[in-house]
Amino acid sequence: MKILRFAILALSVMLSACTEIVDTSAGELSEPVVATESPASGISVNYVNTSSYINSGFSFLNPTQVNKNRVATGGSGYTQVYGFNVPEANRARGIRWNSDDETTNHWRPQGITGFKKNGIRYLLITWYGQNGSEHKGSRITLMDISPSSSTYLKYRHILLVQPNIPGSVSDYTQYDTYAPLDIHAGGVAYYNDKLYIASTNLGLRVFDLNKIIEVTTGDATKTKCGKTAGGTMYAFNYRYILPQVGYNDINGGANPFSSVQINDAGDELWTAQYYSGSSASSIVPKIYGFPINSGGDMLNSGISYVVPKNSLFADNHAHGMQGIFRKGNRTWLSCTGSPSNSYGSNARLARYTDGGTNTTRYRWPYGAESLYYEAQYDYLWSLTEYEPNCGKANGSQVNRCIFAVHFSNYE
Repeated sequence: MKILRFAILALSVMLSACTEIVDTSAGELSEPVVATESPASGISVNYVNTSSYINSGFSFLNPTQVNKNRVATGGSGYTQVYGFNVPEANRARGIRWNSDDETTNHWRPQGITGFKKNGIRYLLITWYGQNGSEHKGSRITLMDISPSSSTYLKYRHILLVQPNIPGSVSDYTQYDTYAPLDIHAGGVAYYNDKLYIASTNLGLRVFDLNKIIEVTTGDATKTKCGKTAGGTMYAFNYRYILPQVGYNDINGGANPFSSVQINDAGDELWTAQYYSGSSASSIVPKIYGFPINSGGDMLNSGISYVVPKNSLFADNHAHGMQGIFRKGNRTWLSCTGSPSNSYGSNARLARYTDGGTNTTRYRWPYGAESLYYEAQYDYLWSLTEYEPNCGKANGSQVNRCIFAVHFSNYE
């Protein structure tokens, strides 16, 4: 029987490049469908509107009106990224940042989502500040990915701001309100011009993409943020800011909120809890589904959760969940920190069916983060976060990229 089973598995791998399963113990032959997700009890969502600080006196802009000042690179160069192990047959598209953004250690990209506006396809990426940029908080990037567009692969960074002024400021001058939003920004979802950004121990921060504000720039503004008494706006020499309009305070044990994405049906926001398998093996990570109405408001009823299994870890649960996408009763998870290495990477794309005893796992690039599904093109997008000489003890030349795979190859 063992010889027969291994022969079947070997034949399935040879016949289908799309099911290059890293761990044969998690093969599709043993993925049963037992039950659907469970209702979550004790979880509550409370929306807090914070938009009153967004005063008049300036014009709001939308993504099509933002001047894009940086240029990314398409082509196949993204496969040079350290640990990029996706089989060639599964690769769909790839993008490299400009040299400054690819190598900076002051910012790290985390979340990814996308949308179409006025016929232009956009990717939207979140970053968090580190190594001297912590006081600037977090930012987003708008990138045009429409090949026929006049601004194809051009992009612009936009600073995220919120109304609460820090208690003490030493690295810069803070004026009235419009303060940096200091969060990890681990994931982002888009729904009808609204952005939902994961805020680790709070829930989801909410932004309106039709309320981008252009502010004063120049060298003298590099250490200034906020609105002066005279009405001048500063944002560390960023030309644009995006102010928070509210947040969803989610209580009851669903945190940390490490990633978020809209489901395929467009009626739920799904979040995944990040815990590493080594330092938090006693914790059982879950994924939560929060229903939203047609206006994008999160609802308190119908909240559900799933506990993904993963036999790579001693406790048989999925750990290191960095990104999530949900379709039907299946979930795709971008996971890092696997105890086994596959073609230069300890990351996996894991597919889990509700009630299953294990995940089906595929090769996934080193340092991979969030997920975004672009249904029209059958693209599942992700991105890697690390700058060169970071993330590996031997000083490897790790660099970042944005990439898409053919999603149907992973269904």
